[in-house]
Amino acid sequence: MSILIALGLVALAIATVGVSVAFRAVAGPRGSTLPAGESPSLAPRQAPAQGSSGAHVVVHLHAGAALAAQLREHANAAEARGLRPFFEFSARWCPPSRMFGELLDDPRMQAGLAGVYLIRAELDAFKDDPRTRELGTVAVPVFYELDANGQSTGRSITGAAWGADTAENMSATMAGFFAG
Repeated sequence: MSILIALGLVALAIATVGVSVAFRAVAGPRGSTLPAGESPSLAPRQAPAQGSSGAHVVVHLHAGAALAAQLREHANAAEARGLRPFFEFSARWCPPSRMFGELLDDPRMQAGLAGVYLIRAELDAFKDDPRTRELGTVAVPVFYELDANGQSTGRSITGAAWGADTAENMSATMAGFFAG
């Protein structure tokens, strides 16, 4: 009997993976994501054409290079693509940070990210970086609007702004923030 149950679970797992892969192949992501630490000039995947619905880019930074230099590089890349640069500090240990990352593929979040170049970094990886101290980060997740030089414009928002960690709350709050 236990062999039949095990075989049934294996078949279910294979079917689930097959459906997920098929959906990704048909639907594909609406935005572009650069691998962690990837330079925008070497990006293998491009964002949808400027002016297309939902065009955005999400990149993930790694420690090893100065945060200020990486923000400047990505802000310049955002400007070249006609996108608005924003920077997010998150943390793996923070439930709202994890939830935000998990919801990036949600259609509501995709709509809110239209026209945005989101630069994401783990706070713990940059805790000793001078730019982290300049930003005065005290909570995560925190999002900063950047100018074309990678400097904060002074506009920021934390995860506390959306209340409960739901797709509805996050997408509505962040769409408003990203829209200015």
